[in-house]
Amino acid sequence: MASNSLRKASLQSMEAEIESLLKSLESLKHDASDESKKTLGILKNNAENALKHSRHLLSDALEEVKDKTRETAIATREYAQEHPYATAGVAIGALGLLAAFLLCKRGN
Repeated sequence: MASNSLRKASLQSMEAEIESLLKSLESLKHDASDESKKTLGILKNNAENALKHSRHLLSDALEEVKDKTRETAIATREYAQEHPYATAGVAIGALGLLAAFLLCKRGN
């Protein structure tokens, strides 16, 4: 009988330890889940901030390109109005180069 009560006590002790282990594992899972959520939140915020910064930089670059293009178009138009014959000569020369290039490609 003493052997029976020792087994019973041993089983109860093992069950208590297993329950304690399960509670510890559940707590660890919950804590890890909270940490993962925090980490994901931080990563999401970092990604959103990087995206906003990139958009801001691209917006600035786009504005600069627009301004430079507008300035170049104005300068080109003014030059063409001041020097119409030179502009016509350059245009005819460009057409001649294009025609020569196409003819050479056609021959090959």
